[in-house]
Amino acid sequence: MEKVSKYELVFIRFTWIFIGVIAAHIVILDIGMQTGKNVYPSTAAKLCFFTLAILFNIIKYFLIKKDLLFRKKVYHILRLAEVPVILSVMFFEGIGGWAYIMLMFLILITSFYGGRKFSFILVGYAFLANVVLKYLFYFHLNEYKFISLLESPEDIIYMFSIYLGFFLFTVFCCMLYKDNYENEQQNKKLFMEIANKYEQLAAAQEEIKSQNYKLRECNSKLEDANKKFMTSLAELFTLQQITQAISSILDVKELLKSVNDIIIGVMGVSSSTIILYDEKKGRLRVHTTNIANRKELVILNDNINCQKLLAALQNGEPILENFVDMEEYPFAEGRGIHSLLCVPLTTKARKFGLVLIEHKYFNAFDDNNLRLLNIIGQQVGIAMENVELYQRMHEMATIDSLTGIYNRLYFQERLREEIANAKKENYDLSLAIMDIDHFKRFNDTFGHLFGDKVLKHIAQLMKKSLRSGDIIARYGGEEFVILLPRTSIKEAYDKVERLRNIIAKTTIKDELVEASVTVSFGVSSYPEFSNNESELLKSADNALYEAKESGRNCVRIPS
Repeated sequence: MEKVSKYELVFIRFTWIFIGVIAAHIVILDIGMQTGKNVYPSTAAKLCFFTLAILFNIIKYFLIKKDLLFRKKVYHILRLAEVPVILSVMFFEGIGGWAYIMLMFLILITSFYGGRKFSFILVGYAFLANVVLKYLFYFHLNEYKFISLLESPEDIIYMFSIYLGFFLFTVFCCMLYKDNYENEQQNKKLFMEIANKYEQLAAAQEEIKSQNYKLRECNSKLEDANKKFMTSLAELFTLQQITQAISSILDVKELLKSVNDIIIGVMGVSSSTIILYDEKKGRLRVHTTNIANRKELVILNDNINCQKLLAALQNGEPILENFVDMEEYPFAEGRGIHSLLCVPLTTKARKFGLVLIEHKYFNAFDDNNLRLLNIIGQQVGIAMENVELYQRMHEMATIDSLTGIYNRLYFQERLREEIANAKKENYDLSLAIMDIDHFKRFNDTFGHLFGDKVLKHIAQLMKKSLRSGDIIARYGGEEFVILLPRTSIKEAYDKVERLRNIIAKTTIKDELVEASVTVSFGVSSYPEFSNNESELLKSADNALYEAKESGRNCVRIPS
């Protein structure tokens, strides 16, 4: 349809040329040449035909633009009306063969749209119209007298031959149109199939895109889940190691060293430091670190009490800094530290300190690192609280509450251990039992509170006078026992004698009360006087009895 519309528009343009020829014919023959007899109608009649041709062309153009021309009835009526108009112009305007050219073009485009049947009807209709108009034209030439067309057989033969040519031309055009139509139908069918395949392909592509999008989305979710799982697994492994350390290590120093090593391994940092807080002094101190460089260690120790770290501890807020400012963190200056992460070691009851990890790269830490280290900090804080609680319970179980030295139960355990070690490593082990002379007199004269003060005073003197490796315990009411590893009987005697003199020279004061104290010692040794712990205790006790019998305030060894 679109192609035929183009042909019709071409025909309209060609018609305008035809109209132009008519106009020229009117001007030249009727106005410019007034000589001779004019066999054609008057100029006024010609102008009427001219105007009719213009109006007809305009109407046809309007119908094409409004998509009204190709309605079947409109098209047929227009074509049947167009034929006499063209033939009338040919006869009454005197332009001859031009009209046949127009008629031939009209038959051509009609065969493309109207088909073979209507094209043949149009050729026959044109022939009859031509005959009628020819007769009218002769009627006009003979001054409106009826004549027979047979009087001019040449014209009839000429006209018949022309329309025979039109008929054959129509047959050719219809055949051409048929082939063209069949090709168009095949092409259209092929185009529809291709379009259908394309739509199917497009739908398949959309489905593939949708599936790919879903797969990418699913893959992204799996990657996120895997990342979270790996993070959780790392956290679980870290917490498991820390839990093992908490459950197996009851010494703070050893615990913090183990935790610091775990942090370095898991977090992959340049340095890790555990900082403890001294509540009495209100200051921080480096307790455990992997920093080996002496210069860096000095910088860290000298500047650890910076405002940022103290505030983090007091507020219980962690620090995540990926672009370290040396003015805010002076302990990082000169050490090449560009990122740091710090979390407090706190519980509800205590502020123990901080965990500080550092990296030499910018932007080295993220929220996951902070969360993991925060969990570690919480666990370590709980562990330190548990260690303190254990130590407190251990002290309650092993330390005499009045004097602050070991009790008899702990001493018995250590005696068995030291005897076993002495036998294994073949060294001397000495033991001294001390008794305060006339202790009952202090209680009776000055009261039990003063007696307690005497016991505490003597215990402190012994702790100051003896080695750190010597074990001092309260053995009974006013009796004390001293275990001296790797000490012979002579060395033990000299130590105890020196201690006795120190005590004898000491005066104990309590407000208005003032008194001096003397003590007696019995000393024995393994393996010189005994073979096991019971023999060692018994021989030392016997020596103490001899000291008391000898007048007290003296030291005796087994005889």
